[in-house]
Amino acid sequence: MMESFANGGTQVTVKLRDGREIKEVLVSNSMWPVAVRGFKDLPFAINEIADIFQTEEDKNPKQRGGWDFWDDWK
Repeated sequence: MMESFANGGTQVTVKLRDGREIKEVLVSNSMWPVAVRGFKDLPFAINEIADIFQTEEDKNPKQRGGWDFWDDWK
């Protein structure tokens, strides 16, 4: 079970099929990516995801605010 730090907001790390890891991904309701720190848009396609997990930093992030949420989906 993933640990959330805000009302339904959970920070995770996403591993892509090509081996890249995208850190500081915010998902809503443990399901929908709604922001990625440092990106204005989703930097990967949903079908590129190989795994989603939480690091210790994800479980208790030092920076909790400052997210750029997006409304348009790829």
